[in-house]
Amino acid sequence: MLSSSRKSRKYNSFLFLWLILTLLSLACKTSTLHEPNEPITQSPEIILQRLSVAFLGQDGHKIIGSGCPGNDGKGTIIDYHLVVSGVDERKKVERVLVAGDNSTLTWESPCSNNWALDARNLGNGNWEIFIAPSLPSKTYTVLFFYADDTFALGVGTVP
Repeated sequence: MLSSSRKSRKYNSFLFLWLILTLLSLACKTSTLHEPNEPITQSPEIILQRLSVAFLGQDGHKIIGSGCPGNDGKGTIIDYHLVVSGVDERKKVERVLVAGDNSTLTWESPCSNNWALDARNLGNGNWEIFIAPSLPSKTYTVLFFYADDTFALGVGTVP
């Protein structure tokens, strides 16, 4: 019988692999079918960039609220604070998404159907992200989607 720690690592590995495969499938553009001898003129370019993510916890910031657009409880909720490094400064960031390992919520900017987050460019490839706390997670996956249809991914663990 596996210990709960080994089960958790196995589950987290499976969840991480599922997330990568899902993201790669979303990143691919639809292409038309070609005849066997016809050359393919364009194929999607998938560039996966690795980010470094530090989870700073609830360190007193009250920037974002719950829900979408993130106004519920804004100014009263003590946010989770993450710092991300390695973001490509040469590319325009179109969307930022954070997912916890408990599969209950995701946060994103710009907000759509999930909870909002606040992402701030600190320069030199460093960003800080604030999310409203939900059910506790041990791992947070952070994704930066660039305007050129590429993305960067990083995983931070709660100390």
